Amino acid sequence: MKPGTLLKLACLVAAAGCAQFPGRESPEHAARMNGAGDAYLECMTQEAEKDAKSAASAEDIATAAHARCWPAWDAYRSATNANFAYNARTDDEKQYARDRADAHLREFEREARRAVVDSAIERTLKPRTP
Repeated sequence: MKPGTLLKLACLVAAAGCAQFPGRESPEHAARMNGAGDAYLECMTQEAEKDAKSAASAEDIATAAHARCWPAWDAYRSATNANFAYNARTDDEKQYARDRADAHLREFEREARRAVVDSAIERTLKPRTP
C-alpha cells in the first residue's frame, strides 16, 4: 500500500469519527423515527397474530407480516434516513449517514422479524388447555 493511501485512510477514519451522530441535534427527527418504528413493530405484531393459527412456518408468518406492513416500514425507513442525515453537510458526511442508516435499518428489520418468529414458535410450544 502506498504511503499516501495509508494517510488518506487515516484521515477518512478520523473524519468519520468526528461526524455527528444521528438524532443528537434534532429531537423532532428522532421522535418521528421512533414513532414510525413503534408503528411498524405494532403492525408486525398485529399482522403476525392474524396468521397465528395457520400452518405456515414462523419465517413465512414473519415475511407475510412484513409485506403487509410495507407502508409502515417505508415510513420508518424515510424517517430513519432523515434522522441520520440531519447533520450531514459534506458528501462524505452524507455517505456516512446513509451507510449508518442502512446498517441500522437492516438490524432493525432483522430484530423485528426475529421477534415475530420467536413469538410464533413460543405459541406453538405452549401446551394447549382443553
